[in-house]
Amino acid sequence: MPSTAHPETQLPSALLRFMQAYLRFSIDDLTSALKEHELTMPQLAALQFLRAEGPRSVSAIADHLNLSSTATSHAVELLVGKELVSREEDPRDRRRKSVTLSPTGAQLLTELHRRAATTLNELLANLPEDERDALERAVGDAVNTLEAATAAGLPWPTREARSS
Repeated sequence: MPSTAHPETQLPSALLRFMQAYLRFSIDDLTSALKEHELTMPQLAALQFLRAEGPRSVSAIADHLNLSSTATSHAVELLVGKELVSREEDPRDRRRKSVTLSPTGAQLLTELHRRAATTLNELLANLPEDERDALERAVGDAVNTLEAATAAGLPWPTREARSS
């Protein structure tokens, strides 16, 4: 029977332990992929952000990544040079530039997600099928709830909220 001493910490603790195991198992492939494509972690994070959120300004990317505008501008410039993103005038404000994930950038993320899925499948291969199915359902339900909350306009926790 599970302990009920601190029920509010049990689920996050289990999820964190799972995430740590996955990161330990996948870090070699991730660093190899970054090296193959000559990308830094902030550049990858910028690509992921643009995929999730759509076109954004350099300042919005900087805010999301918690980087300076200068560092983010440099990262974006390198991504433009690799044709992973494009930068265009914002039609609503010609002084602003909008950064958009390019088809090449989207293709790269698809490849990296495929590699991550392979790594995850390898990690979970030793679990009995019923446990894998239960994990898939539980995580799927949690993601659906988070997506529904986002669609309803509830904000994701901010960096400030997490640090208080």
